[in-house]
Amino acid sequence: MKRKINYFIVLISIFTIFLAACNGDSDASSESGEASNYPSRNIEVLVGHGAGGGTDLFARAVVNELEDILDVNINVVNQEGGAGVVALQNAYNAPSDGYTLIADAAFSITTAAGTNAYGLDDFTPIARFQNDTYALWVNAEDFSSIEEFIEAVEENPGQVTVGGTGSLGMDEMTVFMLEQAADMDLNFVPMEGAGEMHAGVLGGHLDAMVDEFGPTKSLADDGSIVPLVVFSEERIDEFPDVPTTVELGWDLTDGNERAFYIKSDTDPEIIEILENAMKEAYESEDYKRYEEDNYLHLRDGWLNSADFEERTEELIEKYQVIMDELQQ
Repeated sequence: MKRKINYFIVLISIFTIFLAACNGDSDASSESGEASNYPSRNIEVLVGHGAGGGTDLFARAVVNELEDILDVNINVVNQEGGAGVVALQNAYNAPSDGYTLIADAAFSITTAAGTNAYGLDDFTPIARFQNDTYALWVNAEDFSSIEEFIEAVEENPGQVTVGGTGSLGMDEMTVFMLEQAADMDLNFVPMEGAGEMHAGVLGGHLDAMVDEFGPTKSLADDGSIVPLVVFSEERIDEFPDVPTTVELGWDLTDGNERAFYIKSDTDPEIIEILENAMKEAYESEDYKRYEEDNYLHLRDGWLNSADFEERTEELIEKYQVIMDELQQ
């Protein structure tokens, strides 16, 4: 009797192991199936900045291409707050199924500043599309050269005002880095948005501003404002007489780096599908036209997931040092 019971126990054990193996295969097949059928429904892209801004326009330009490439509807949802932090929180609370993406330009900065509780363990870059270019802009009636501007700063240390959008963001960091690189004492003035900042320069309430070329194009075209220096390695064809920071010996070429992110525990196959689709969108004729129309073609923007993750790590380390100095 005892021997029969032992045989029975062995048979039950074998049957249990067999069922577990079958369930494991089933789970694996299910996970593989999710990637092979992806995407099968609408995707949401959360933008942590307002409608009509640089990040919003970038996201919509890419989404226009992705919808055709992936053959699904993609909804862009603006969720302002905390320089993109609110959108990151909502994305983090969403399922890791590839149907919630983030379009952002401030991930490295908010992570470095500590205002963003998430890092590269939580979100993985899918691809970088833009490495935008800053310039120092002034009213055409106030200054005619960067040398004239520097002279005014030297005569009035801490009094020359430079506008930028938001506090402890890319604009304020850029002004701070300019002060360090050029040994200038400037007065940064945070503004609500580009429109208020442009009005401040035109109306004489600001002496200068830092901004990208796209938002200032119409004002530059009619000669209302002019760039004094471009934050770049090489001169820009459209402004051949404007010197660069590198020419002046200033190690300052940073700009907004706009990219898409996804939760890090998403199926790697899904991330690869999105990365490949985004590469196709980046190379599309319509997207290239959008880049040129908005002066976003001045530097090559594309970085794949792995390369931009490495770049993001470097930026977070760099900006942490700058943020510590800025807040002293």
